[in-house]
Amino acid sequence: MPTDDRTPWLHLLPDHPLHFDDRFLWGVASSAFQAEGGAVPNDWVAAARDGRVPANPGNGFWERAEEDFGLVTSLGFRHYRLSVEWSRVEPAPGRFDAAALDRYRAICDAAHAAGLTPWVNLFHFTHPLWFAERGGFLDRNNHGAFLRYVEHVGRALAPHARHFHVQNESLAYVFGAYLLGVNPPFIASRDAALAMTRHVLALHADGYGILKSIDPDLTVATIEVYLDLRPEDPADAGQCAAVNHLDAWYHGALLEALASGWVRLAGRAPEEIPHLKGALDLYGFNYYSAIRVGPNGVGSFAERADAPVDVMGRHLFPGGMESGLLRVAAALPGVPILVTENGCPTMDETFRIRYIAAHLAALERAQRQGVDVRGYFHWTAVDNYEWQQGFSQARFGLIGFDPSTGARELKASATWMRRVIAAGRLAPADIP
Repeated sequence: MPTDDRTPWLHLLPDHPLHFDDRFLWGVASSAFQAEGGAVPNDWVAAARDGRVPANPGNGFWERAEEDFGLVTSLGFRHYRLSVEWSRVEPAPGRFDAAALDRYRAICDAAHAAGLTPWVNLFHFTHPLWFAERGGFLDRNNHGAFLRYVEHVGRALAPHARHFHVQNESLAYVFGAYLLGVNPPFIASRDAALAMTRHVLALHADGYGILKSIDPDLTVATIEVYLDLRPEDPADAGQCAAVNHLDAWYHGALLEALASGWVRLAGRAPEEIPHLKGALDLYGFNYYSAIRVGPNGVGSFAERADAPVDVMGRHLFPGGMESGLLRVAAALPGVPILVTENGCPTMDETFRIRYIAAHLAALERAQRQGVDVRGYFHWTAVDNYEWQQGFSQARFGLIGFDPSTGARELKASATWMRRVIAAGRLAPADIP
């Protein structure tokens, strides 16, 4: 949809100035494999060799993190979410690569030197090949290997970073890799996905405990993407039942488990994991779009027929962010929330600016209703590999780069964000 037509955006954009005080955390988010790329020994690289997923050239972050941090700081951001590529630091079982760990220490130190607070995530969808070949998280006998990695890296990086995440979007990982079977290890099994749901929740609790034992003052947060599920036809009882079932599995189980320690999944006996209760210092909330469930499966939910659409075919629905923030706050009273990812795939900078503005308006509406939202992390800093889309027109970055030289260039959305952050204010007149 051409962005010179502003009409479809009018009900999405703020109609009054938004204000963000000095305590509001402005950040960007990235992941190790998506940004670093390289011929690392992980399951996604192996899948690319087999032609099952696109190859990942990376954007050079491994070598150019210091340059990226300087650009990000110049835009006014003061927080940077990164992750550790497990296969780099433990390429073989029990053999930790000292040089790789030193580089991650240096990356964290470089973030601090640039004026950025690093937030370190320990699992973002990729497994070392040796771990994947053993059956990954699906085999409970493998859980100790992951927790050994969490402890080793946590001890190595805790002097260099004070904020950690055990896993990124663990339930989205389960749905993509074990229910739909579109990502490694390409298993499409409801039973496997149910088992994995329990496993990733338990691993979060275990990882949280390990990191807190290293230093009780570390901040350890979740990260989960909110899937605002909607029936295509609200009058269709079958569609409503499907939505309720998926929602109870995805959001219901997660939120109840964090609140009570009980994991309840349809068709399985409830299981109490006592140390899961309250195993978070902060709830990391990701949001992109809403999901439509209809007779032909799932798709993108559109509130209106003229809803703007990004290059991945997803309709904009910022209302899902607002309702999701309200829901999490109600389920986990007293737990601060951080928007740890929000952004859109587009080559159109006016579209990106409007997308961000519309979602900042949704965030601000949730704040006005009492939700303790501490900040906003944009996905992402530099254009990168987007999983099944590879490196394509699905560009999420505020910063572009030349794949042949690696040279970075600030986009119009980046300079726009700089003005918003510097002012602590976003007025309707500021939006193109």
